[in-house]
Amino acid sequence: MPDQEHESGKGVLSRRRLLSWAGLLSLVAGAGTLVYRYVSSTSPVKVESFTTQGNGHLKNILVLTGSGRRQGNSDRLAEAFVRGARAAGHTVSVFHCGQEPMSACLHCGGCWSRGKPCVLTDSFDKLFPLLEQAELLVFCSPLYWYNFSGHIKCAMDRMYPYSQKNRLRDMKVQEAMLLMCAQSHFLRSFAGPAEAYRQMLGYTRWKDRGRLFVTGVDEFGAIAGNSALSQAEEMGRMA
Repeated sequence: MPDQEHESGKGVLSRRRLLSWAGLLSLVAGAGTLVYRYVSSTSPVKVESFTTQGNGHLKNILVLTGSGRRQGNSDRLAEAFVRGARAAGHTVSVFHCGQEPMSACLHCGGCWSRGKPCVLTDSFDKLFPLLEQAELLVFCSPLYWYNFSGHIKCAMDRMYPYSQKNRLRDMKVQEAMLLMCAQSHFLRSFAGPAEAYRQMLGYTRWKDRGRLFVTGVDEFGAIAGNSALSQAEEMGRMA
């Protein structure tokens, strides 16, 4: 009997060791996966959040949201910004690119040929009057495949007519802001859209008024209680 008890104890101990090693290997594998994603799927471009103080003048602000998920994390981020901006007295319009079907730019060369920016007939017909009145343009998008969502990218591309020499009208936009959120826990995952935004501002000569990058939010409502909502609201007040 003592021998049987001894052997039984050794068996339990061996199983415990096996489980411990399995747990350790699982942690190492998980950490290795995160490191691999960090190294292979991100860019060395510097990504940082910041806000600059406005000039104190009340503005006409247009917020473009890029998610097709109503009341999702980026929508709530935009709502926080709008809340702060309206509390400060600014006039704010919101256009939900993900909920208003819009074609991509066809680069057909028909800009302004029919008296309006684009020959296509879709939700851009609702958007362009807002673009022509806005002084501050705010992009608020989730991160899709390390870039802007396709919804908001279509809206960006459709602004092309305002860069043409034969344009009939101009946009009033002088300043811009960028707000984004993602499942990724790495700020560097936003490097793609951050660099595209920087290049966009360089081309248009819009003043960069601030950027906010929120990591670690994916599931519906995950951003609730996140300090980023307060930051977005403050960005709105400082607009």
